[in-house]
Amino acid sequence: MGTGPTARRRRLGAMLVELRERAGKYQKEAADLLGCSVGKIVNIEKGRSGVKKAELVMLLDFYGAYDSELRDFLEVLRKDGTKRGWWSTYGIPEWARPFIGFENDAVSARNFEPLLIPGMLQTKEYALALHQAAGHLVSPEVVDRRVAVRLERQRRLSDDAPLHFWAIIGEEALRRPVGGYTVMAGQLQHLAAAGRQRNIKIQVLPTQVGAFPAMSGGIYLLSFADESYPDVGWVEYPVGGSLIDEPRDVLTMSAVFDDLRALALGVRESAKMVSSIAREHERMSDDKANDNRIRLSLAEE
Repeated sequence: MGTGPTARRRRLGAMLVELRERAGKYQKEAADLLGCSVGKIVNIEKGRSGVKKAELVMLLDFYGAYDSELRDFLEVLRKDGTKRGWWSTYGIPEWARPFIGFENDAVSARNFEPLLIPGMLQTKEYALALHQAAGHLVSPEVVDRRVAVRLERQRRLSDDAPLHFWAIIGEEALRRPVGGYTVMAGQLQHLAAAGRQRNIKIQVLPTQVGAFPAMSGGIYLLSFADESYPDVGWVEYPVGGSLIDEPRDVLTMSAVFDDLRALALGVRESAKMVSSIAREHERMSDDKANDNRIRLSLAEE
């Protein structure tokens, strides 16, 4: 995509960096000018947050950027960067908004999940069961909103310029009956169908591999059409998440993903495993249904 408010902020930030460096100024000097922290300047330059019109004018004057066409163009970027994305109506936590904005503008994503189905490939029933597992910590309304956001994010996989999605999933995630065997069978059938889309690639990391990189959690990497925009990473934990945009850290995450890709089954072998485990869940669901019918029959006698 690359036309949303996050992309506009990122382009504005990149141009401000170029102007600042050309003027021989430092981030600390820009922060002193605006009376803010260096962290705010960093966030503006990385496209994580917007900048007010008066602040932009002050920065451009400070950098000696007086060309009227350039200033008008940067103001358009600034204004477009303040527009609200679709996610603004869902009450998404502040810490998650930059990630969703970047995902909305990305052209490709790489996601490793050792213990659960990647959010972009989850069914509504699976996502609901997953969030309800922590239902005592959040209200039903929050659970419903989170599931709705997850489903809305998935539209990127089938829009006019679909996101290219490469998933590596731990075998454990396929076998754990989240929501019960029926829900899990449906989830894996959905996963198998998704794997047949041209823009989606799915690999399974089998349990027989033993130890592997990133055993402690998932990896999510986003890439963009404009090569001047570097990749960003995302890591999530029980009480929040962090956007990773330091080049060295992103490079490490990318190397780990490549290691996992080499350890995982190929796409065809992975598809066979997904379908096989889906049938196992179906059988378990049927057996459980039969057991329930027998219990009811015995109770009626």
